[in-house]
Amino acid sequence: MKRYALGFVSLILLAACAEEKEPAPPTADIAAGRAIAEANCSGCHGLDGQGATSEIPNLAAQPAEYLESAMRAYKDGTRHHAALQDMVSEMTGQNIRDIAAYYASQPPVSARAQEPASPVAESSYAEGEDIGMICAECHGSGGYSTTPGVPSLAGQQPAYLIASTQEYVRGNRGHQEKEEMLQGLDRVDIEKMAMYFASQTPHVREAPPFGDPQRGEPLSASCGECHGARGISHDPLVPTLAGQEPFYLVNAINAYLSGEREHEDMNLDATEEEIKDIAAFYAVQHAEAAADPAAPVRELAAKCDRCHGSSVGESTMIVPTLNGQSREYLVRVMKAYRDDDRGSSMMHKMSANYSDEMIEAIATYYASRPAE
Repeated sequence: MKRYALGFVSLILLAACAEEKEPAPPTADIAAGRAIAEANCSGCHGLDGQGATSEIPNLAAQPAEYLESAMRAYKDGTRHHAALQDMVSEMTGQNIRDIAAYYASQPPVSARAQEPASPVAESSYAEGEDIGMICAECHGSGGYSTTPGVPSLAGQQPAYLIASTQEYVRGNRGHQEKEEMLQGLDRVDIEKMAMYFASQTPHVREAPPFGDPQRGEPLSASCGECHGARGISHDPLVPTLAGQEPFYLVNAINAYLSGEREHEDMNLDATEEEIKDIAAFYAVQHAEAAADPAAPVRELAAKCDRCHGSSVGESTMIVPTLNGQSREYLVRVMKAYRDDDRGSSMMHKMSANYSDEMIEAIATYYASRPAE
């Protein structure tokens, strides 16, 4: 009996020790956070959490979890800003927690008056069509090619079109005629033209006079790793192959196999007959338009709201609130994500096909909305 009693007591003691080993969750000291913020952060972000300039973000009423994670990212070097990294390098975890709690407790900054957000302009669509007329002679009306060996542009990923066109403008693709034809186009012109072609729905092609689409389907498995099911790409920088001009596909695949064109991920090993089968398969696939340049800003913002939520606390992720944020700051950050200059592959993929005009419209929409 004594042995059972001792065993019971031992279990109680072990349970007590286990409970003691679990540290109490750390708490934040808002008053301490205010003192640290006043000494270190207020010069740029203000003691009230409002950025001193339009390119400095507002911190007031941002989720404390987000502010804390951002400061920790600067401290460990996963986010880069020399001044911020220097400032937080000597801060303890408690310091960071206190600052985050202080700014999170501040009332939201009143939304600045902005120009009303409008649909991403139909005028840009018309301008893109006008600019794209220089391509129609070779690539066909609306970018749908019927000329053997000339690729279609209709329904193509806009970011891919932008990148490819810029390579021609810079002379990196070794096509002097195109280089001369595109001279004088600036980035905005190229974006408008790309959005126009991307918004066109490719026609459904008949089977080409070579190859067998049914034989080509299983042979295309390795291509699908990058170009998507049935050749419909969802990666902004990877071209869609569905509905593409078949002679062009054969020529392009052969150019990669011969080394005339280079790409580290193009490792297809196929015979000439198999190449024709693959081209035939992709040529008859139906593709939709890859972009809608006239989409209302609310529709674009709805994609952002899936993570950021339309109000504070609506999102379950550790992300910042966008409502009431500085417009210029939002524009700068979104362009950095789009251009892959800021480390988030998810944000890059989502915004890679956004033109400057689309980004500015989204930023205006959020900046003009009251933070809650």
